[in-house]
Amino acid sequence: TNVNGQFSFSGLKQGYDYTVTPQLDKNYLNGVSTFDLVLITKHILGVQPLASPYKLIAADVNNSKSVTTLDLIQLRKLILNIDTKFANNTSWRFVDASYQFPNAANPWFAQFPEVVNLNDVAADVRAHFVAIKIGDVNGNALANSQVRSTETFGLNVAEQALKAGNEYSIAFAGDLSEVEGYQFTLGLDLNAVELVNVEAGVAKEENFGIFAKEGVITASWNLGGPAIAAGSNLFTLVVRAK
Repeated sequence: TNVNGQFSFSGLKQGYDYTVTPQLDKNYLNGVSTFDLVLITKHILGVQPLASPYKLIAADVNNSKSVTTLDLIQLRKLILNIDTKFANNTSWRFVDASYQFPNAANPWFAQFPEVVNLNDVAADVRAHFVAIKIGDVNGNALANSQVRSTETFGLNVAEQALKAGNEYSIAFAGDLSEVEGYQFTLGLDLNAVELVNVEAGVAKEENFGIFAKEGVITASWNLGGPAIAAGSNLFTLVVRAK
């Protein structure tokens, strides 16, 4: 298809039955960020329900016909680059645009059509689909590019000199009082330090992807309860100076 998703099939014989099946299974991170984890968490907690059947389908990352914390776990692993695809789902799903969900609050109440069947075709006909990017519940995915948030969040770290051979604990703090979630990638200079451990603070083990050989730590955290006080210790890096 072109960038607008338009497609056509010409020269088809009349009087036959045809099935149109759309598919796109790549760029899993397109439109996916920690903000989607924030919105899915609010839905699970009943604070801010996802208000459309398409958003619910997008939130069902593990394709279990429900939205649970298991979807959060799989989506966070993708954001942290621990996983590069979904184990039981495709990057995009497509629903026949003419389909009316019997229960919009439960799109799995009945099997929704992901193809359009055209029977005994005698003239020009149309097949129209709604494309759903799995994991992207705020709908900011672009079919042909990556899109991410540009908001900034400051980390506070005490200045200190490192002496070769010694081990150091480096605490990272930040003001989370008005932050619902963050994500970043932290690079270590492997000529200067060796990563020994990442100790939990506000952020726990499941909030990190640790790639020690590459000197890279990915982080994704979102609020799952009361607001966090300003100046809270987010996590601590334990490194050995080289």
